[in-house]
Amino acid sequence: MTDKHAEALADDIAYMRTLAAEGVQAPLLGGRFSLMWGVLVACATFAEWLILSDRVAWGANRIGLIWLAIGVLGSALSALLARSMRGKPGFGSVGNRVSKTVWSIGGLAIFIYVMGIVIAAMTGRGLASDFDTIMPMAFCVYGIAYFTTGSLAGNGAMKAVAGLSFLATLATAALLHQPVAYLAASAFVVLTAVLPGIWMMRHEPAALV
Repeated sequence: MTDKHAEALADDIAYMRTLAAEGVQAPLLGGRFSLMWGVLVACATFAEWLILSDRVAWGANRIGLIWLAIGVLGSALSALLARSMRGKPGFGSVGNRVSKTVWSIGGLAIFIYVMGIVIAAMTGRGLASDFDTIMPMAFCVYGIAYFTTGSLAGNGAMKAVAGLSFLATLATAALLHQPVAYLAASAFVVLTAVLPGIWMMRHEPAALV
């Protein structure tokens, strides 16, 4: 272990001891990721609604290019944001370790589901409308991730966002195969990713307390 790593570990332990003495949980640190992905996905779903409802002259068969760009940009930004997490007080707390794991697995689950639909479409076994099922599935993953993280971190606000995520699953599934489903999805992404991301960032510790 290098001196830098040892110092960061010592700072983290000191921070956790301070929180334990005060009887509080370490703040969640994933706000920047939630905000970044939330903005990108909200923009993409809103753009898809504009296209599918014929408000913008852009071929529906090129919608995939928007999501491809979002995926590439989001992955690159995630890598950059991950670097800024190093040395953050409370990074090693149970809540933050669980949050990192559950969101990583949740993101992988969404990616695998999307790839399955893409493969089905490319082999002629799927329908274009199958892509409409991605948003309800993604919101369901959001709900599971938020509830798990909120429960272990003792964060009631995250549990509330989990409830909103499940409501988003219900709403977007009920509106399936209709352009308005993407408008609803865009609004729910703001409520379940953008705003929670801002809230978490405002509560991130800048230094030891």
